[in-house]
Amino acid sequence: MRRNIRVIAVLAHLMDKNGVLGEETVARIEAAFEQYECSKFDYIITSGWDYRDDSNLMIGAVVAECLVDRYGVDVNHIIVDINSRDTVGDAFFIRRRLCDFIVSEMLVVTSDYHVERTGLIFKKFFSPATKIKVIGAKTNVVNRESIESHENSSIDVFSRTFQGVDFSSDNEVVNTLTTKHPFYNGSIYRKPLADFSI
Repeated sequence: MRRNIRVIAVLAHLMDKNGVLGEETVARIEAAFEQYECSKFDYIITSGWDYRDDSNLMIGAVVAECLVDRYGVDVNHIIVDINSRDTVGDAFFIRRRLCDFIVSEMLVVTSDYHVERTGLIFKKFFSPATKIKVIGAKTNVVNRESIESHENSSIDVFSRTFQGVDFSSDNEVVNTLTTKHPFYNGSIYRKPLADFSI
């Protein structure tokens, strides 16, 4: 029987080649930990691949290490995914990592300017079975208008790319990612390994 759980998903932002996490990533971790400490969540899940050309470090794993080493979170309460390359991947691969559970509630932690797009994407992958709430760690970005414009454009691209896709079907999602999404189809980054497929 699958266990019913509540989880926090903390989305990574950036790190340097040595695994030193960027300011936004640290702010997201801090916000996630605050929520974890004051509420009864069962797990924190982190995600992110080895996106840097000059490093083999998986940012999802680095974020998990930070939660254990700096914040004292029990490693048994952390789940790590190292497949995601963007927010769509975060939602999809987090869902796949949690397939052995019934996720009643998920709190997703990102940056303040990224809340709307994150909520839209995660709800496509998890609703109605899972209650999704998204919070944004405060940022001090100077080019906020440009960033918000990019977020709106990304929502439009997401809608076009996944038009007509059944989000409950892993096969349909994988097919769309590997044929239409430039982060996964080889246009921008290398194609995923064979175990990416269903």
